[in-house]
Amino acid sequence: MKIDYKKALAIIFLICLFYIGAETLPLTAIHISKVFTGSRHDVVSAVERIDDSYREMLGFDRHNLQNKGFYINLHGLMARLMGQRYINERIKLDNGHLTEEIEREETAFAAMQIEKFFDRQREKDKDFLFVITPNQVPKYESVIPAGFMNYSNENADELIGLLRGANIPALDLREEMLDEGMDHSAAFFVTDHHWTPETGLWAYIKIIEKLVQEGTIGPVESPSMDTGEYSIEVFEDIFLGSFGKRTGRYFAGLDDFSVITPKFETEFSVATPYKDDGEKSGSFSELLIDRSKLEVDFFEGNPYVTYGLAAKGLVRYTNENAPIDLKVLAIGDSFSHVTYIYLPFIFSECDQIDMRYIEGDFERYYTEFDPDIVIMLVNPAQVMMENTTYDFFNDFG
Repeated sequence: MKIDYKKALAIIFLICLFYIGAETLPLTAIHISKVFTGSRHDVVSAVERIDDSYREMLGFDRHNLQNKGFYINLHGLMARLMGQRYINERIKLDNGHLTEEIEREETAFAAMQIEKFFDRQREKDKDFLFVITPNQVPKYESVIPAGFMNYSNENADELIGLLRGANIPALDLREEMLDEGMDHSAAFFVTDHHWTPETGLWAYIKIIEKLVQEGTIGPVESPSMDTGEYSIEVFEDIFLGSFGKRTGRYFAGLDDFSVITPKFETEFSVATPYKDDGEKSGSFSELLIDRSKLEVDFFEGNPYVTYGLAAKGLVRYTNENAPIDLKVLAIGDSFSHVTYIYLPFIFSECDQIDMRYIEGDFERYYTEFDPDIVIMLVNPAQVMMENTTYDFFNDFG
C-alpha cells in the first residue's frame, strides 16, 4: 500500500492534540476524520482542515485547552514541514520573515490631518518633521509569495507624496536605508513587525541629522550620535514576536534581542503624567531599561517593552544639561519606543506621546506645552489609523 506521507503527518499532528489535555480528545477524533472526508485528498485540503481545527481550538478558554503554546508550536511545525506559507493570518516572506496582508488605502485624510498640525506649528514660527519608517516588507525587494498582498509601501509612498506636495518636511527612512546599503532583513525581527533596537537607534541619529539639515537646529556635538558610544548586549533566541505568537516558535524560528545602553554618562528626569507615577531621576539604564521584561516566556512575554515607558501614553523627559534648550513633542506609534528614548540626550525638554494611549484634551495639552519642534513618526502599516494616530484635535468628537 502506498503511503501518503503528508496525510500521515497531518494525522500524527492531530493525534498529538490528545496530549495537550483530555478535554481536547473528542475534537481530536472529529478532526482526524476530517482529513479523510470530501473529494480532495491532497495536502492543500489537509492543511485547510488543520487550519480550521487550529482556529476552533484556539477559541477555547485557557482552562479548557491545556498547554496552548505547545499546540501553536505543533501547528507551526506541521505547516513548516508541509511547506505552508500562510497560517493564522500570517505570511512567511521569501526572506523568512513573517508579515500580514495590508490592503491598498486612500491616504488623503491622514495627509490633511498632518498638514493641519504642520500649519499650527508654522503659524507660531515653529518647526515640524514627519518621519515614515521602513516596514517588515521591504520597498525595494520582492519577497511576498504569489497570491498574497501587502500594500503598506504603496500607502506610505502616497502619503509621503502628498506631504511633500504641501511642502511639509518629511524624512523617508526607507530611502535612507537604501542609500546606506543597509540589510533590510537584518533591520527587523523575523517574528515581529517591529524594527530591532539597533535600527531604532540608527533612526534617532537620522532624525537629528535631518533636523540639522533642515536648519531646525544647529550642528550637534553629542556622543549619542555615535553608535560606537553604546554597549550592545545580545540575548539569543529569547523573543517570539507578535506574529510568531500566532504561528509558534518552529514556523519561522526565534529572534535574538539586544539591550543597548550608553557608554557615556547620562542623567535626566522622567515623568508619566497620565499615570501619576511621580518624577524619577537617574541614568538612561536606570530609567528606561526594564530587564525584567527579558525573562523568557515566548507566548506571554514581550522583550520589546524592555525599552522606555511609551505605553503609558505621555512620557516627559527633562535634561538640564542637554546641548539644545528646546521643547520637543515627539509623537509616534510603537516603532518610536526604541527611537525617541534618545532625544533627551539632545533636548532639554521632550514629551513623547503614543497617540494610541492619549488621554484628555490633546488641543489643550498642545497649547500648554507649546513645543518648539514637533516630530511625528509612523510606520507604513498604520498610515490609516484615523481615530488614533491622526485625530490630534478631536475632529471626530
